[in-house]
Amino acid sequence: MREILVDLGTVDAPSGVVVLGMAGWIDHWPRLGQSLSERARAAASSGGGHLREWLCEAVAVPAADDRPLRVRASTSPSPFDEEPTVATLEIDLGLPWPATADRSAPVRLGDLPVDRCGMVIGDAAGLDAWTGLTSGSTDGLADVTYWGRYVAPSASRRSGRGGRLPGARHRMGPGRPLDQAPR
Repeated sequence: MREILVDLGTVDAPSGVVVLGMAGWIDHWPRLGQSLSERARAAASSGGGHLREWLCEAVAVPAADDRPLRVRASTSPSPFDEEPTVATLEIDLGLPWPATADRSAPVRLGDLPVDRCGMVIGDAAGLDAWTGLTSGSTDGLADVTYWGRYVAPSASRRSGRGGRLPGARHRMGPGRPLDQAPR
């Protein structure tokens, strides 16, 4: 199977900083001292970079704060089951290249480990409100995620809609009132 490019949608960054982080630890940053947005702003002010403390890791970069930013992924076959897996992410940051920048290659900011809880892309300030799996909802809505072999029938039965990588066994559903969300 050859590498393919997949449109994943858009992300807004009203703070002017986009973060890609390990979802399983995104709510732990404040417990380590500074909030994720404070650390991300500092990294973005110097052009972007890799953040790491304890088990928390993320990449933060400056981005346009006035428009949706397109996110795409290149995929390649998984060494385990040959299904498509995300190999690289490409985010149109909506900012002009510096005059001295080499535009012939993408800007590499670092590698992040694979988090079995997934990865999250979002606005640095917005991610400060992430509550994690053990905390309650901040807006009264539950975000539903389906994965595994029976994702299609399960999502269909519960009216889940959302994005999905071609061939992947994962689907995201819309937020819904907590009392109506499947557990």
